[in-house]
Amino acid sequence: MAAACPSSSLHFVVSTDLAKPNPELRKLIRSHVMLGKNKGNQIPPRKKKGQSEVQDASPSSPKCTYADASGPNGHLLAPLASTTAAYEIQTHSPIMIPRNFGSTMSTIRFPDAVEPSAVEVVLQFSSIAKKILFPLEACMFFEKRAEGWIAPLTFDSAFLHAMIFTSQHYFDAIVPRRSLPPNDRIFPHLLKTLRILRERFAQDDDQARLSFTTLAAVMSIAGHALVTGDTKAAKNHIEGLHKIVTLRGGVTTFRPNAKLLVEILRTDLGMALCSDSRPVFFGPGEPFLPYPDLTLLLELDAPSNSVLTFDNIHGELAQAWGVMWDFCCVINFAVNTDQRISTETFLETMASVMYRLLNMRFNFGSSDYAVRLGLLAFSSKVLLQWNHLGLSYSHLASAFRSCLADLTCSPQLMVWLLMVGAVSVFDANDDMWLKPSLLHSLRLCEIESWTQMQDLLKSFMWIELVYDKLGKAMFDSIVGSNNPTIYERIEPYTTIP
Repeated sequence: MAAACPSSSLHFVVSTDLAKPNPELRKLIRSHVMLGKNKGNQIPPRKKKGQSEVQDASPSSPKCTYADASGPNGHLLAPLASTTAAYEIQTHSPIMIPRNFGSTMSTIRFPDAVEPSAVEVVLQFSSIAKKILFPLEACMFFEKRAEGWIAPLTFDSAFLHAMIFTSQHYFDAIVPRRSLPPNDRIFPHLLKTLRILRERFAQDDDQARLSFTTLAAVMSIAGHALVTGDTKAAKNHIEGLHKIVTLRGGVTTFRPNAKLLVEILRTDLGMALCSDSRPVFFGPGEPFLPYPDLTLLLELDAPSNSVLTFDNIHGELAQAWGVMWDFCCVINFAVNTDQRISTETFLETMASVMYRLLNMRFNFGSSDYAVRLGLLAFSSKVLLQWNHLGLSYSHLASAFRSCLADLTCSPQLMVWLLMVGAVSVFDANDDMWLKPSLLHSLRLCEIESWTQMQDLLKSFMWIELVYDKLGKAMFDSIVGSNNPTIYERIEPYTTIP
């Protein structure tokens, strides 16, 4: 038998048999067990039979607001109102996050005294440099990039200052596309780079004078001179680069650092195109790099052949065209299958094709002359970065423009040449003659859609990743994206100036 001992503060239950406690005792036991269990919880009132339900108690409902808590259903809305009010107070209260103390760069020791913010600019530029400097970045693999371009910031002062002034110039002048005189964020670092290099070359330490970081610093100065319009100074610095590369054993010794050689040669090629002069590297007596063997890469896709017939094309030009055609097939396949090519493949193609093209000479008005300029314009957009940095190849554009004015060739080849010029070296000032000329050739080829246009361009040479967006914009501006036919819009053929 179970019995409860009455007490004002404590309750004892005494059980003497197996009989179940009576209902009153069970209620006492339950209340004792649940003491403290629901502390702080609000128990909603039980709904009585027949009481109407509240259909919408949300704060956004126009039929029910927190101000109505004193109404007929106030006992139902009061808990919701108090809970929501507390939530609003909590969410609107400012969350105090401690501010950073110092810079993330402040704990790193650099070889010279620089502001941490200056190094942060370098890292910011480094994070976007691949996309800016390489049109084919999406399908290229850059090996040991941080090791070659970030780590030297901590041990080579010339490299450090060179990276600072080039990165700062990009954000201050190239991004806003304005001519910028030397300022206190660029010029001091440029002067320090020159002073450190001058002192380094005056010392009898070949390990420092011929190091990769020294080459990178000199290359940065040459590139800066080029983008600021001082092609003479750029050429002088490139000649210095050539001497260092020669003392190291020539370009063939740069296999461990192909990315650096790519940048050096692209600076040389950019200088040659901008100044209409011969490049410094691979001059008289210096053999060209051999053409790359892309056979294994081509076997992955088995591409078709170019429609350009080589019967009337110079053999050396035909060979350069064939290599560039194969390279484009590899790139298009890599893009479509999410693959990547090595930096070495890029380097070998760029150096072997572009240096040979710049060295070729043909008679003005010949098919060889036109194809060489078209291939040079096409390659410069794909393999070089200077267009993206605001430079224009005015000499190449002028020669190409004059060539197209007197050229007699098939309408298909003319379409390819005009479109390549439009998306690579020509600008808006050329639209007056370029668009009517291109439209006339499109009519002769019976091209009425962008798909047909793509097929023609790919049959010669085309990289969708680089040229499709620009090409379609030009095509639509001439033909119109919604026109069923273009023949009614053909304007009288305009002579190329």
